[in-house]
Amino acid sequence: MAELSQESRGEDSPADAQAEAGAWRQPAADAAGGARGAAGPPTSLEDSTTTAQAALGVPSLLKPAHDMRMLYCAHCGEKRAITLRCKGRTCPVCRRSEYWRLIKSYEGLVDRMVNAKHAIFTIPNVPRLTKGVILMLTRSIKKLFRRKFYQDHVRGGLLAIEVTNIGNGWHPHAHVLLDADYLPQKKLDAAWKKLTGGMVHIKAHEPRNALQYLLKYVGKAPDIYRVDQGAGGFKRYCRPEERDKRDAEFNAAMKGIRMVQPFGVLYGKEKPTKPVLTCMQCGSTDWITEQGLQVMIDLGDIVEGGIAQPPPYPSADYEPLDEEGGSS
Repeated sequence: MAELSQESRGEDSPADAQAEAGAWRQPAADAAGGARGAAGPPTSLEDSTTTAQAALGVPSLLKPAHDMRMLYCAHCGEKRAITLRCKGRTCPVCRRSEYWRLIKSYEGLVDRMVNAKHAIFTIPNVPRLTKGVILMLTRSIKKLFRRKFYQDHVRGGLLAIEVTNIGNGWHPHAHVLLDADYLPQKKLDAAWKKLTGGMVHIKAHEPRNALQYLLKYVGKAPDIYRVDQGAGGFKRYCRPEERDKRDAEFNAAMKGIRMVQPFGVLYGKEKPTKPVLTCMQCGSTDWITEQGLQVMIDLGDIVEGGIAQPPPYPSADYEPLDEEGGSS
């Protein structure tokens, strides 16, 4: 990881951007001069130059489709099919929906920041990922900022957890958007190293750009399936059985952990909002399930042209996928 400076503002390098948007491709030949994969179909995604999201898109690795549910407007009877979230922490579809929801929830908060900075807090790689490791990371950051020097210079911030695995162990780290005065890099790095054995990189950043950069790690499938260890120029991915094992380990460790955590002056100021499903016909936000509709039919609440009265039944409990965080 390249060293960052608070005095410099920067974005992802062209190479990083190209890798992020890379497409599948097959090298013409390997180092020995023979065609890679000539002996048969590859048993891993070793010829990939794309991201973990694309790895999940390989037909052999696809997850089952998300469940669907049919809802009916409680006022006019308009029918709407929705896709339910699986809520898996490694699902790229659900992660993208979460990204837009968080952007809408926090962009107003970061606009009020005085001196925005983006800091990356790392800890040494671990062979096994557990909830205890994640809690150690987040609690250590909060412990550091409770020290008098940082209480005097840090007003608050937003913490986002990222975990990667490129074949050399699990690498948990945190991206933190800070509203803070100047923080000496050496002082911050030394304090963090003494506390956890890890490193810190920090730079100044425009608040909204920093928020988007911060949340992009939450809004995509985690990069936990690689085996290339960052060498060779190609991103190589593990076999399906190893992928399932890493999936299970990651989801178990992250269960009950908030991926994004506000602290300081940002804590409790605003909470993420769930998307609202609005009827395109009448503008209502009350919905019922097929079972509820059948009950209304049996009771005679259905009249010509729609529903006579809003039903006295509880609204459907659902959480639809919505890429823009608003009405589906």
